[in-house]
Amino acid sequence: MEKIKILLIDHEEDFIKNFSERIKSRILELDLAVNGEQALELVVNVKPDVIILNPRTPGIDGMELLWDVKTAFPDIQVIILSRHCSIQNRMEALVAGAYRLFEEPVD
Repeated sequence: MEKIKILLIDHEEDFIKNFSERIKSRILELDLAVNGEQALELVVNVKPDVIILNPRTPGIDGMELLWDVKTAFPDIQVIILSRHCSIQNRMEALVAGAYRLFEEPVD
């Protein structure tokens, strides 16, 4: 069985550390990015199956990154994790092609 490749994009080091430990314990392949530019490079080179994106990550705006990813790689599923889940943010993310939007903290 082929491992699912996940790209986690977030600027909060504690969150990345905790989340990556959970993912790795489930024998999933994980790459990490702390800014939009690094994330875009990994998307092109690694072609993950799933992206977990904090839209407030520095560099390329998270929503712009979402549009770029879904335009170039429509089969990549993007999950948004945000502390700012207004109805407007949810609609914008879903229109841009996000698979799902979760409000932090997530269990």
